[in-house]
Amino acid sequence: MSTQLSEPGTYRTRSGILIHSRTLADGSVIVIREDGATHGRTASEDLVKLSDDPNWPDVTPSYSDPQLFAD
Repeated sequence: MSTQLSEPGTYRTRSGILIHSRTLADGSVIVIREDGATHGRTASEDLVKLSDDPNWPDVTPSYSDPQLFAD
């Protein structure tokens, strides 16, 4: 299944690059490629939507609550 960058989310190109599409407050759309390219053939590539979350995969570490084991 391939799709276009018509809605916010995280997509993968056929070559394996992750692309994050976000809608800004003014309604414009920003597209960020994980390979660092600011332009390219993104619009013409076959894209597969992986998530509705434009920050997926969120790799921030999760820390436990320090109060959990307090005496």
